[in-house]
Amino acid sequence: MVTDEINVKGIVLDVFPQNDYNKRLIVLTDELGKLTVFANNARKPGTKFSAVGQKFVMADFTLRQGRNSYTLVKASIIRPFIELTSDIEMMCYASHMCEVTSYFTREGMGATDELNLLYLSFCELLKGRLQFSLIRSIFECKLLDIEGIGFQVDIYLKHGGHMSPTVQYAVQYILSKEISEVFSFDLLPDAEKELAVLVTDYTKKHCDTHFKSLDILGSLM
Repeated sequence: MVTDEINVKGIVLDVFPQNDYNKRLIVLTDELGKLTVFANNARKPGTKFSAVGQKFVMADFTLRQGRNSYTLVKASIIRPFIELTSDIEMMCYASHMCEVTSYFTREGMGATDELNLLYLSFCELLKGRLQFSLIRSIFECKLLDIEGIGFQVDIYLKHGGHMSPTVQYAVQYILSKEISEVFSFDLLPDAEKELAVLVTDYTKKHCDTHFKSLDILGSLM
């Protein structure tokens, strides 16, 4: 019996080698959430899946569903984001965003907002307009809001938390704006550092894992 093929748009969050020829991809898709996808011969240079079988690539994927995973049938790259790998710090921030996104997303649960946020975050990293650390803070703050656990400014202040007026406005701005608008502001260094500490602590409280990418980022600072 031939299994129907499905078409989805997605971003490759992570890549793992499978024997000498194949790769296992973790792909965040708009309609089906996070999927495990096997790409045959993707480890061979010059084959049809060698280009799409890379981390950060955004593409239209045609997949064949198996029992516990999917097999890549064909793919059309929308944007490879290969530029993210040109700078070690930028690549580490992009990897961290992928790792956090992977933590919160699941197979079968639509992830259109998460996909859009990740895509726009990659674009912002490449623009070079904002500090990478600020982009990460905005990304995490908005992602947690998408997942239904957004920062509660009033509750935080009511329980003795400290937040400068500038950072309070920044958090409220991120939470109130559409995904396409959240990267439209900048902060001075002190406020940017305050926001980074605030968002990092809040993310830790809502994640029962340690993100390995943070260790790499920490070693670069």
